[in-house]
Amino acid sequence: MTNSPRDPASPLGPGRRAVLGGAAGAVLAAGAGLPAASAAAARSGRPAADLPDEVEYLVIGSGPGGGSVAANLAEAGHSVLVLEAGPAQGNQTYYEVPSFYLKAARDPEISWDMWVRHYTDDAAHGSQWVPGKGILYPRSATLGGCTAHNAMILMYPEHSDWAYIRDLTGDQGWDPQTMWDVHWKKVLSWQPVERSSPLLALRDPFLDALVLGVNSEPLPQGPVASPLDPDVNSRANVDRSSQGVFTTPMTALAGRRHAIRERLLAVRSRHPARLNLVTDALAERIVFEEAGGTLRATAVELLLGRHLYGAFADARPVADAERASLRRTVRVTREVVVAGGAFNTPQLLMLSGIGPRDHLAARGITPLLDLPGVGGNLQDRYEVSVVSRLGHDLAAIAECEFRDQDDPCLTEWRDPLRRPAAPYASNGVATGIKRRYSRGSAHPELFVFAAPGNFAGYVPDFDTLAVKDKRHLSWLVLKGYAANRSGTVRLSSADPTAQPEINFRSMDDGRGGDEDVAAMIEAIRSIRSINRKVGLVDPLSESVPGPRVATDAQLAAWIRREAWGHHASCTAAIGPAGRTGSVLDSRLRVHGTANVRVVDASAFPRIPGLFLMAPVLLLAEKASQDILTAAV
Repeated sequence: MTNSPRDPASPLGPGRRAVLGGAAGAVLAAGAGLPAASAAAARSGRPAADLPDEVEYLVIGSGPGGGSVAANLAEAGHSVLVLEAGPAQGNQTYYEVPSFYLKAARDPEISWDMWVRHYTDDAAHGSQWVPGKGILYPRSATLGGCTAHNAMILMYPEHSDWAYIRDLTGDQGWDPQTMWDVHWKKVLSWQPVERSSPLLALRDPFLDALVLGVNSEPLPQGPVASPLDPDVNSRANVDRSSQGVFTTPMTALAGRRHAIRERLLAVRSRHPARLNLVTDALAERIVFEEAGGTLRATAVELLLGRHLYGAFADARPVADAERASLRRTVRVTREVVVAGGAFNTPQLLMLSGIGPRDHLAARGITPLLDLPGVGGNLQDRYEVSVVSRLGHDLAAIAECEFRDQDDPCLTEWRDPLRRPAAPYASNGVATGIKRRYSRGSAHPELFVFAAPGNFAGYVPDFDTLAVKDKRHLSWLVLKGYAANRSGTVRLSSADPTAQPEINFRSMDDGRGGDEDVAAMIEAIRSIRSINRKVGLVDPLSESVPGPRVATDAQLAAWIRREAWGHHASCTAAIGPAGRTGSVLDSRLRVHGTANVRVVDASAFPRIPGLFLMAPVLLLAEKASQDILTAAV
């Protein structure tokens, strides 16, 4: 029997849902590269003629999780369809140029403006709060997912992160040795890694002095990396959980962003009959059959059309009849892999009838499988900025306009001979400090780094404000391994085009987080010490948090108001069957289903490391191995 979670009699059933989006159609990325015609085809409404009726593996989401699995399965000889809710590409200059990652995050062609809460109480929020909306949480909907707009930092997590999952599940496939020797090696076989040229610092005496100041700042007790080994991802530094000053590894090739999009296109060019990439394709729900008390996915329903999801700035309602014309169904003979990320993976599972029973029923969805952990356990890292206004323009970027045309720095970047030392070949983070909290765990919990620009969180127009002048320097404090586990993602309605309700309930909804806050205070005081060493002796030069935020109590209150994050995770957590909050088994299969897996950041039971891209790529390699083993 085929089960549908949608209740036609409900006012939120298929006959009453509004559709958000533009003209019908989807663009199929074609050829070895990504032609400019792809985006134009999406806007013109060209239909997705190559959408298959049936496929072995259907992957929902093309980010580092889903994209990696899709590439691996196609290389192994299987037929794979990837559905991406956004277009094939946006502004290609914003995508390619490392220094333009904030511009990429605001590209209206590919950006999802998600709106979230940090706290249940509106009044607990600070300057980033937009009344009637919440706090902006930018996501990217395009081939490559959020690797199309991230800062490209690739940092291996702690061995203890994998040991935790191994011990939780009893699955030796998560052993740290295997994750390093097998899966990390596979990631590095296709993912290029570069570092900013040291010549950049020589272009600016202030930045050169800043590097010296960073290197002279004392660290808490604990293993410190050798100055001869500045690679944060070296085996010695990972094994020792070393803290220290490191060059920051970027996912780039010859000064251009290079990530999962390029891997997908390369594999598709070699195996066009196996790997089908369909963009502007929004998954509505997974269709199940029930047999012997287990749900088996048989198909996926999707909508074809440009900017259908409500997080696009130009999304608009269309008539119910058009929604029906946009809907397609693809049958699945082997597995469905859900890789929509920490917000959209639980949303799709719940729309498909998998999640907290009472919540689904309240939204007019027939519960097929009561899994209360779906959409729970939402986690993030905490970040704050220390911003200073300099008395002069930064020489390294004095001529940079941060535009996609008529920009001398872009002209320099486009010259292959000049690009290695060009400002735009860097994400602006040449070095960073990975450090422990002095009263915290035995491994580093903080990453502290500086970059040119004025950035103090995801306020509207953050990309423009950041580069409005050349006289600001922003330090960022990233606090990992936060204690909070109480955030949630819940459906706002049964409409797949509507954003879900997202509440991080940060710091246990404001009631906890004392140790996380204390660690960030320690890092802020270290930043202020470095700033004094490099000549920022006037406290009035600090605009954020500013000279009036000086005592521990003042800093703590400011952090609670102003901290943000952009590494949402853990909303479909791995854990033993029957354990409260568990959604996935150790091989990432949804408990109670035969052939549905989740392969993205939502799968982690607790957020690993300090940056997400490397852990998700490793997770995807483990998942690919498990899927291929099951297919034999």
